[in-house]
Amino acid sequence: MKLLAVLEATTGHFSRNLLPSPRLQAELLLAHALNLPRLGLYLQFERDLTPAELETLRTLVRRRAAREPLQHLTGSTVFSGLSLICRNTALIPRPETELLVEHATRLLQQLPPGLIIDVGTGTGAIPLALARHQPQHRYLGLDISAQALALAQENSAQASSAPPLGTQVNWQVNDLLEGQSTPAVLVTANLPYLTPEEITQAEPEVRHDPLLALDGGPDGLQLIRRLLPQSLPLTSILLLECGPTQTETVAALAQSVGFRRTLIHPDLTSRPRFIEAHRDP
Repeated sequence: MKLLAVLEATTGHFSRNLLPSPRLQAELLLAHALNLPRLGLYLQFERDLTPAELETLRTLVRRRAAREPLQHLTGSTVFSGLSLICRNTALIPRPETELLVEHATRLLQQLPPGLIIDVGTGTGAIPLALARHQPQHRYLGLDISAQALALAQENSAQASSAPPLGTQVNWQVNDLLEGQSTPAVLVTANLPYLTPEEITQAEPEVRHDPLLALDGGPDGLQLIRRLLPQSLPLTSILLLECGPTQTETVAALAQSVGFRRTLIHPDLTSRPRFIEAHRDP
């Protein structure tokens, strides 16, 4: 069976199963199965696939049609220009979180070299992306999940996402900021902020992420409420991601614990998503 025919059949199968962007999904999966760049498929449309290649692809197509995330099937995702290893032990980094990295980069350009702490670091996406942009700082990624941190360590060791030579990036199993005493110039966090109801209503792919990385408690703010007072003694700037309906509440909570100035920034769809909180006016 020729590559083009396989691609068209896969696209049709994904369309019938209501996957978003079925052609793109088919191209990415086929490119992964054949170990080709996506655009390389277009140069080999008349190639006959071997029985082994077809069997590998069939398995991947069945899993994707069952709504297993593409990133888990390919084992990687792109985030802020980095290629990160992905597995179901940590949250798949989302495109909107790249904006958190952009806001953090803007802030760090104005700050002297110091420590940046990322709370709930998961794959290590945020500190590794920031290390590429701002290598003069030191980075510490914290997570309560040892499995997630093992993945972050893998990402920091592979060439496609490793920090620049001489930039210090460390990882530590930790419950939010409990027990941390070293001052930080900036604390970042993309903590779980979905409610149990939102998790059950989310796209099927979301539920392949670990529950620990999704569940923010009854109103989604359980962990953020704990983090805010822990952050105040350690940093003068806190940068958080949360749900669009939560930003006003989170900004008010930040002010109530002593972050005197708060800004709300939009995500890629212009919905409020990020809280920038400053301890000093």
